[in-house]
Amino acid sequence: MSKKSLPHLHYNDVQHYYEQAIAELPSILNIQKSDILTDQDVCEYLQISVKTLRKFCREDKIPYTRLGGRYYYIRQVFALNLLKLCND
Repeated sequence: MSKKSLPHLHYNDVQHYYEQAIAELPSILNIQKSDILTDQDVCEYLQISVKTLRKFCREDKIPYTRLGGRYYYIRQVFALNLLKLCND
């Protein structure tokens, strides 16, 4: 497999590509508002406390996104990650 060299990009170019990718991400993954889980949703599903959930997040066992001091989880990613953890 050959490595592709990236052309020299300026910060503004990288920022533009990043913003474009983020804007297209929901349509690529087909994420709906109902696919965004909160701490409460995950804790109820796993029957664990928020403290335990934070521990799992710190240990990279559960992927999350943190926005405005709150943690959010994408349902599809969460489900795939649970399958992976069960198979390990």
